[in-house]
Amino acid sequence: MIDLTFPWEQAGGLLRRLSLSGGAGNGIAWILFLVAGALPLFAAFYLWRRRRAVKADLLLVPSSAAIWAGLWFFINPTYMNRYLSPIPSGGMAKYALAAVMDSLLLTWILLRCILCCGKLEQGGILSGLRVLLGVYIGLSAGNLLWQAVTQTAREYTALKDGNTGVSHALLSFSVFFLILQTIVGILPEFCNLALLVLVSGFLGSYKKGAYSEASCRWMKRLGTASGHFLTLILSVTVGFNVLQLLCSRFILSSHHRIFFPLSGLLVVLGIRMFSFLYLDGKQMKEDNEMFI
Repeated sequence: MIDLTFPWEQAGGLLRRLSLSGGAGNGIAWILFLVAGALPLFAAFYLWRRRRAVKADLLLVPSSAAIWAGLWFFINPTYMNRYLSPIPSGGMAKYALAAVMDSLLLTWILLRCILCCGKLEQGGILSGLRVLLGVYIGLSAGNLLWQAVTQTAREYTALKDGNTGVSHALLSFSVFFLILQTIVGILPEFCNLALLVLVSGFLGSYKKGAYSEASCRWMKRLGTASGHFLTLILSVTVGFNVLQLLCSRFILSSHHRIFFPLSGLLVVLGIRMFSFLYLDGKQMKEDNEMFI
């Protein structure tokens, strides 16, 4: 469900609509376009002025150029196949373009993290990890919501256009199941993001005290939640399949899923094993302190 062109294609579409809205809108679109591409350059200048620049920051210059070029193509998508592909590629050029933009920015972030982590102590590394988790959770949640809304809108339009002669009540009931289907589809991803929120809470508590009572509570909460989320995903998926079958007479379009979350099961088992090791380590620490 992850859109590889997010958020570049959406930003390009927004700037295009703004540009076509009139003279004032076109001026605002140009300003936003220039500012968006200049953000990496602003970041490089800020780091240089604060004397915190590293060699990896040189990547911010091509990143800025890539954002300007990429946004221009996403604002003018008809030029993609003309300039980026020798033959019509069925829209594949936009994925290659987004991949270049993303890889430049991600490479800069990772290289900077690698260079800076060697100078940080444990507290700084934990703080940086929490920031990265927060950014990942925010971007992933935004992408999931965007994809859920746009996919539901497309399927609603197809459902409505393909069933013009049915009653309003039957169409409304089918739309209700279409919304439920979307919620069931994104539930596993949101549960994984919720686990990452708990992981971030544990890291924050661990930074203050490795084996404090608060850290233990966060770890127990994480181990319990992982099992509950897996049970929720399985139950909701099975329940939705059964509900669709019972109401199949009144649904214009159904979608059944056979869900075997092997990766989710491995995550749950890994988290539980880590919680056991952590709690055992805490118990050993307390036992050693008693002997001392």
